[in-house]
Amino acid sequence: MRTRVYVDGFNLYYGALKGTSFKWLNLVALSYRVLPSGHTIEKLKYFTAKVSGASDADAPARQQIYLNALRTLPEMEICFGSFLAKTVWRPLVNLPIAERRIDAPVPVTLPAGTFDVSSPDQQIQTLPVGSYASRNRAVNKRYKTARPSPDAVIAEVHTMEEKGSDVSLAVHLLNDAWKNLFDVAVVVSNDTDLITPIRMVTMERGKVVYVVCPGRWSVAPKLQNVASHVRHIRQSMLRDAQFPHRVPGTNIAKPASW
Repeated sequence: MRTRVYVDGFNLYYGALKGTSFKWLNLVALSYRVLPSGHTIEKLKYFTAKVSGASDADAPARQQIYLNALRTLPEMEICFGSFLAKTVWRPLVNLPIAERRIDAPVPVTLPAGTFDVSSPDQQIQTLPVGSYASRNRAVNKRYKTARPSPDAVIAEVHTMEEKGSDVSLAVHLLNDAWKNLFDVAVVVSNDTDLITPIRMVTMERGKVVYVVCPGRWSVAPKLQNVASHVRHIRQSMLRDAQFPHRVPGTNIAKPASW
């Protein structure tokens, strides 16, 4: 079956790769491991953005090495969005200060200065600052930590937001479906913004769409409802789909810190 794969790079990284040793990932090899036999991957589109070196000066160089490795795959097409740096005000649920956790419902004022983190048992200490909702997971199963109360401490924080990748993925998926360029589409993402385009491809074009969920998450129920099939990325799949340390026929090698 003619198959095209659409990879949400940001979703894949945070769902399955961050903090692992599997970042040197051959996306085509991974796709074949996720799918049952009988598929021919004619195109794999990887939607990502150039990372900033603001917090890690070596990150852009490592990403470029990885992109060079991906470009050795004949099926590969890399589609770039962008990162937007901005500051936003957000309520706090947990604020680490000197390795102490702030989670008690008693507001106090922190004095200026530094905090001694030495502790005989090396355990995180709790400071009673802020006002927060219950952390009872049985009450709120969707959130690993509780939502802050309306009167919670707020702070202005720096954030990086990826712009354009999800829209670009949706447009490419729809455009390729209407051009009849595939029999089966594989969407590697758990982003619910993709519900409508996936539903249009399955319902209006009659195409088969696999939604492949990065392994650390459960599939969003609304995505599961519009997908023809659902698959999960397992650690064994990531391990078995790594590029060789040095990509054959090139001088492209896995970054040392990976």
